Amino acid sequence: MAVLAQMKLLAKLELCNLYGLNVLRFSRDRTAKKRAGAMLAVWMVLAVVLIVYTGGLSYGLVYLGLEKVIPAYLIAISSLLVFFFGMLKAGSALYSREGYEILCALPVTQAAVAGSRFVRMYVENLLPTLAILLPGIAVYAWAVRPGPAFYLAVLLGIWAVPLLPMAGAVLVGALVTGISSRMRHKSLISSALSILAVLAIFYGISRFSHMDGGLHPEQMRKLADTVFSLLGKVYPPAVWLGRALTEGSWGQSLGWAALSLGVFVLVGACVSFRFRQICQSLFGSSARHDYEMGDLKEDTVLRALCRREFKRYFSSTVYLTNTIIGPIMSCLFSGALLFVDLESLTGQLPIAVDVCSLAPFAMVGMLCMMTTTSTSISMEGKNWWIVKSLPLSVKSVLDAKLLMNLLLLLPFYLLSELLMLLALQPGGAELVWMLLLPGVIILFSCVYGLTINLRFPVMDWESEVTVVKQSASAMLGGMGGFLVSIVCLAVFFTAPEAYANILKAILCAGLLFTTFLLYRGNCRKTL
Repeated sequence: MAVLAQMKLLAKLELCNLYGLNVLRFSRDRTAKKRAGAMLAVWMVLAVVLIVYTGGLSYGLVYLGLEKVIPAYLIAISSLLVFFFGMLKAGSALYSREGYEILCALPVTQAAVAGSRFVRMYVENLLPTLAILLPGIAVYAWAVRPGPAFYLAVLLGIWAVPLLPMAGAVLVGALVTGISSRMRHKSLISSALSILAVLAIFYGISRFSHMDGGLHPEQMRKLADTVFSLLGKVYPPAVWLGRALTEGSWGQSLGWAALSLGVFVLVGACVSFRFRQICQSLFGSSARHDYEMGDLKEDTVLRALCRREFKRYFSSTVYLTNTIIGPIMSCLFSGALLFVDLESLTGQLPIAVDVCSLAPFAMVGMLCMMTTTSTSISMEGKNWWIVKSLPLSVKSVLDAKLLMNLLLLLPFYLLSELLMLLALQPGGAELVWMLLLPGVIILFSCVYGLTINLRFPVMDWESEVTVVKQSASAMLGGMGGFLVSIVCLAVFFTAPEAYANILKAILCAGLLFTTFLLYRGNCRKTL
């Protein structure tokens, strides 16, 4: 009972400032309250967009006569999202350094500390899960008019949807963190293992979801069974709970929820058992006494600051992992073009498509997903006063952060371009645009991310997860290049081919001019 009381108190402390509500309610700093209010507004807008999208998707399934697959389909989507994003932040959220030194000195058990962080992760995952499931369930209820047993099954089972994917994400994250905590370069090893796990998941999903020969006419007549079969390969529990809901089997729904809770508690107990040892391995350090003073080397301000940015980047697992996935995916996309029959692929589309015009935007959209500049200032945290106290100009500090991001993306850009050129073999103007356009978008996305981070900095964070995955600058600034690529894809997909070169020239000129204006505005800011 004492452990439960401690867990309840610590969980309350973990949740009191969720989404900045505590700052919005009690802070006397007007700037902080405005920033918290803006962040809450961003979250609300995203929630509305997600609800509208999910409702529209569910209505489309009803229009196709696939209303039976709506619950299972949405459960699979929400579960995969919880697992994917939870795996990237599970280690940092569970073994957060901030507050550990204080908690380990208090008379609280390690199970209570770990349990309180599990509760926070559950609440953070439950809210977006409900935003995905509830609109679809409402559309299903409107279309089918089920009986009371359906609503009872929903109440008994829907709250447990995030538990199984969370258990898997926590298990993978804890395993990666536990292995890396015993090694010298903890952050690099942890990031490498996380990236390998993500790539393995993508590969597994692509293998499971592959259907030989496509949809045959007989499968088209039994499309609902085909979708259930596909979902069963990707995530079988979604089919189990989805069918329990549509059949109104509240007993099966309750049993599934109990099983999910049991697995979740078991994983939590396993993680809590080695919680203190992993934290000590992660945050402890050993000093050698054989240090010898070497030659001191002089360097330029920009190179010294850029080297400092790289050291900060590679010292954070969550920062590195979340910003390097996009560039890796761009290389995989460009490499996949070498093994795809482009003629047969484009022949199945209803309109003619110029792959050489569209492929660079798809590649650079992945490459610019979550730039480091969108959170590089916020990552300074409470150490920002050190940078401000140095005799440095604003331009020098910001140029170092911008240069670090460009140097980080450069090898991925070159490799992606090389693979894409080998696959598409463009000539003449297409070759020039294929090299120039992605470079311009990369430059714009880095400068734009820095602009957004200057506008929405978060310096009083408790965990790096708050900055990298939950801040306004990460959501608005990190997706600048990706959104530009999506808009360009839509424009060039519909525009006549005769105007393609003119549109590309206008796009390059417009992005370069906008980048120049943003860069000049950034240099005029005060730190």
